[in-house]
Amino acid sequence: MIHRHLDYPADTPVDALGDAALDDMLDQGDLEIWQPLFLAIAADPYGRLAERVLLLCDANPRYGTSPLWRAWIAKRRAALDGYRAPHLTLSELRSRRGMSQTELASSIGMTQSDLSKVERRADWRLSTLTSIARGLGLHARIVFEDEHGQAVGIVAAVGGRRATRRRVPKAVQE
Repeated sequence: MIHRHLDYPADTPVDALGDAALDDMLDQGDLEIWQPLFLAIAADPYGRLAERVLLLCDANPRYGTSPLWRAWIAKRRAALDGYRAPHLTLSELRSRRGMSQTELASSIGMTQSDLSKVERRADWRLSTLTSIARGLGLHARIVFEDEHGQAVGIVAAVGGRRATRRRVPKAVQE
């Protein structure tokens, strides 16, 4: 795929493209060209790629498309913040992912009996949860919620992604 003067292999993931190539994608304004970008950002609206797109929209504003990208990313973030996942035990989560205790324990460097003990515990170390998330192919987020169950801030993303911080709204800080 050619972006401006840059030639990338066709199977290059969109998050591996340089800023010039991303800027070219945004500039073209073509839904077919934007599709990989949409899918990657939809999967992680707080991720590095979404932040890069927002920075590119600020650095090189485009009439119509820059506000569109900003609004769409904001909408994806709001949808993620409002999403309520079902409360599952670790063993239910592992089962839903189609893994046995032996398979998961092996993938995270733990014995099956140790994983069985972990699954029965009510109090875990963050490092243990991070390992389990990675072993299940998942990411974990630490979210603070107020007394009404509303997310007030994501403190960190763990389990395979670089830890990120989000600002807590001023109204919540007071």
